[in-house]
Amino acid sequence: MHAIWQTVTTSASRLSTAHPAYAAGALALYIVSLLLAGVRWRGFLRALGAEAGVIRATLATLGGIAAGNLLPAPGGEAVRIALLRSGGRSSWRQATVAAAWDRVSELPPILVLAGMALIAARSVAAGWQTTTIAAAAAVAVAALAIALRQLRRSEAWTQWRATFAAHQVGASVFAAGVGYSSLLWLQDVVRLLCVTRAFGVSLSPTRIAALSMIAMLGGVLPGIAGLGPVEGGLVAGLIAFGVDVPTAAAVTALERVISYGFSTAAGAMVIARLGGTRLWHAARERYAPDSDADAARS
Repeated sequence: MHAIWQTVTTSASRLSTAHPAYAAGALALYIVSLLLAGVRWRGFLRALGAEAGVIRATLATLGGIAAGNLLPAPGGEAVRIALLRSGGRSSWRQATVAAAWDRVSELPPILVLAGMALIAARSVAAGWQTTTIAAAAAVAVAALAIALRQLRRSEAWTQWRATFAAHQVGASVFAAGVGYSSLLWLQDVVRLLCVTRAFGVSLSPTRIAALSMIAMLGGVLPGIAGLGPVEGGLVAGLIAFGVDVPTAAAVTALERVISYGFSTAAGAMVIARLGGTRLWHAARERYAPDSDADAARS
């Protein structure tokens, strides 16, 4: 117990040593990323015939992030769409399909970062036995294949395929979306680079990309905004890359203050400012357990 408390106090002390310029740079990059996300979404909205300004799309995105931080999926996306519609001219279908294209445009840069992350993982696993690596890879591939097979058999997959086919966007629009997505993920990598440098940690681009992928996967796992999985994954990843525990915890804390704390606080103000208080209560009721029995099961 004493060792745990000592680690916590050391990490808190290490957090106070963060270089202000790098910390401010990381926050500025995150704010820029919100604007990029708004511009990207607006492009898909306009391609589908909807009308929305960049500022409105950006603020709706920030509000959706805050809601997603506090609600189970897809609560954040529903709030994002509703905030956009409350100040623009778009139907639910237009806003929803545009949001879907918005997410699909992220796949190319994610694949690039995943490749870089694999290079970093290979360097860490250099001392492992070949059979261990092969077994882990086989399990990962099998799990992915099963997940994709189940997805393709689902009714939701069929419905989305039909929706995308009926609401296509031009190649130039999608290419622009991929470009903005690439800038967004580049920002994510550079922001993590700033956060690590704030504590004097220097990691290669491939290892920073691996941390970015870890944070993304942590957000997918069950939890509120990935709280727990994201922090645990980042700390574990940093330790695997040779960073001591207190510094790894301090790096993770600074990153989450920006990506979780700032986005939640600023997004909550956006929701209140855009008249989304009633929407917020409705979303909470929709995604809350229907009964005490449901709550017990969860």
